Amino acid sequence: MTKILITGANGQLGSELRNLLDERGDAYDAFDSKGLDITDKQAVDAKFDALKPEVVYHCAAYTAVDNAEDEGKQANWKVNEDGTRNVAEAAKRVDAKMVYISTDYVFDGTNPDEYQVDDPTNPKNEYGKAKLAGERAVKDTMNDHYIIRTSWVFGKYGKNFVYTMLRLAKDHDKLTVVDDQFGRPTWTRTLAEFMIYLVDNNQPFGTYQLSNAGSCSWYEFASEILKDKEVEVSPVPSEAYPQKAYRPRHSIMSLDKAENTRFKI
Repeated sequence: MTKILITGANGQLGSELRNLLDERGDAYDAFDSKGLDITDKQAVDAKFDALKPEVVYHCAAYTAVDNAEDEGKQANWKVNEDGTRNVAEAAKRVDAKMVYISTDYVFDGTNPDEYQVDDPTNPKNEYGKAKLAGERAVKDTMNDHYIIRTSWVFGKYGKNFVYTMLRLAKDHDKLTVVDDQFGRPTWTRTLAEFMIYLVDNNQPFGTYQLSNAGSCSWYEFASEILKDKEVEVSPVPSEAYPQKAYRPRHSIMSLDKAENTRFKI
């Protein structure tokens, strides 16, 4: 049986991935930041040398996008670039395949069409810049890797937009949501299945983009989430909710490469 190691084990994606592997009856070693500090190179090396994984699902990430602009800037880069490089170097040393999760924020959101995998990147916030640096660290370190860019992630575990909308709907009769930012929502289950699919089916190494089919604005997404709730949802421009970090206005990524693997999205 393939030896599997998961970082970021208790995050919304790591939790979904563990649940899926449990359903399949696959054994794995999974660590949260307390069990494995990926920014500590010696700790990472020691863990990999002891376990000798064959597949590494790197779900650990710093995802506080607004905090990454100031007080969390150092942690953002330490985790998303340095930590990812530590994991990639350790994975290469034990001859493991690695799956790294990246983001639509590597693009600037100015393309009115879909972003292709090979389109020029141009991140406009610190989170996107650090995640792109993580991509480069993986590419520069090892050949046997999969980079999966995703967007608007939601699921059963952790904090996400769906839970936020449901929580707000309990205490409000009216909600306003921005209607000038467009993207593709991604269910963690679909993403976890794709991660495993690439490895199990020996798909070509490289960069992929994965979300669920269809695109929408945050307002449209919220309206769908709350369609059965007694709450009025109204559209507003992004200027109504100023945020520290720049948000891409049109970060719709092409799914062509993922679909060409015959994975059912």
